[in-house]
Amino acid sequence: MKIILTTILLFLSTFSFSKTIEVDTFLVRKEKDIALALDNLRNSKSKSELELNNITLISELKEIFNNPHLFDYNFTLLSTMSTITPEDKSFRLFNWNIEDEHQNHTHYCYLVKKGRGGKNKVYTFKEDKITLPPQPKGYLTPNRWYGALYYKIVTKKVGNKTFYTIFGYNGNNRSSNKKILDVFWFKGRTLRIGYPLFQDERDLEKLNYRVFFEYSDKATISLKYLADIDKIVFDHLTPEAPKLKGMYEYYVPDMTYDAYFWEDGFWHYQADIIVGNPKEISRRVYSIDPETGEETYKIVSVDWVNPVNPNSGDQKDIQVETENNQTKKSKKKKRKAKKKKNKRIRKKNKKGQPRSAIGNDGYHKLN
Repeated sequence: MKIILTTILLFLSTFSFSKTIEVDTFLVRKEKDIALALDNLRNSKSKSELELNNITLISELKEIFNNPHLFDYNFTLLSTMSTITPEDKSFRLFNWNIEDEHQNHTHYCYLVKKGRGGKNKVYTFKEDKITLPPQPKGYLTPNRWYGALYYKIVTKKVGNKTFYTIFGYNGNNRSSNKKILDVFWFKGRTLRIGYPLFQDERDLEKLNYRVFFEYSDKATISLKYLADIDKIVFDHLTPEAPKLKGMYEYYVPDMTYDAYFWEDGFWHYQADIIVGNPKEISRRVYSIDPETGEETYKIVSVDWVNPVNPNSGDQKDIQVETENNQTKKSKKKKRKAKKKKNKRIRKKNKKGQPRSAIGNDGYHKLN
């Protein structure tokens, strides 16, 4: 009996091992096919050849979308395609762009969400260059997409909702580039793009659905997530001259950095970040110069007051004042008031959101 049982177990383990090798071999082989199709796309000599090679690439990709190991496999050969996945491995992006002879970019994206019963859900993104404005606001769907190459995902939870803050790049045109902060989230099996999570630079009571950073094609900017301080840090952009305000092809970094930090369920804006001083939360206050008529700003502190009295020369007085201002009771009261304010901001920005209905294509359409 033991011999029979051992034989059965050996057979089952061998079968399981063979199946794993078969799955891995399939992805390895298909990755090579996709990489070849991608190289052919990049080396296209004409528009017609470009379009044909792109169709071939999409066809090769679709063959792997239902593979159960898709979310754990490292696609190291696909160097000119984004294949990122969030920490929870709930979905994976396959995202790339093509550039025409006029340096205009077209973007393609497929989001594959882990499904049940061995069948994954695939969302096809369709870039809309006709009806969408250059910097669209509000909710979007994969059927109405601005186009981007996504390179980073940061996962945050608010209650029972999971929000995926996603970082993107758009080559735009020969004059300017864009970097983008946006949010992916799921309502049932529906993918939504955008959510009011980003505090506005000028109006701290307002939350934006996404953030665009448009800048000169001659400049380079940074937009990255620093996990050790849980902040999104980015270059502050200004026009090269005041009269060029609003003409984003002339916007360049001014050598200062701003940030978003996560607190009470949304990304709070912070101006002129000093990474080594997490207490100092600041913002820009804008005003018009009465003599020149030009817009100017100054950096002011928010929700934190330096306890040192600059008018006092007595170190003991300073120490006493510091201790009085930093009591546990005042800290708790301050935190409670801030949390209440943040809750009010979230509630205010969720009001007036458009209702939605499921369309025939399975996506939410906004009324």
